[in-house]
Amino acid sequence: MGSITMTNHAAVRKQQRGISESVLDCLLEFGKVSHDNRGSEVLYFDKRARQRCLTAMDKEMYRRLDGRFDVYAVRGMDGALLTVGHRRKRMHRA
Repeated sequence: MGSITMTNHAAVRKQQRGISESVLDCLLEFGKVSHDNRGSEVLYFDKRARQRCLTAMDKEMYRRLDGRFDVYAVRGMDGALLTVGHRRKRMHRA
């Protein structure tokens, strides 16, 4: 995947929280999308998204990233990432 468009806030949060570029690439390509009813989208890994990652990459790469899939990203209306973080709770669907 190419360069990810993100705000300065998202870039700082990504660095502070230790979220790797490869996990973010997987999230943007395979992650579940949920709308926040304010125009933005929340992306996260559910069971199906993790399965799609496993089929798309080799098992060794998946095993290295497996413990790092509890992340989320908020994407704005313009397609740029607004923020990223670690999931602490279950994502509720609206």
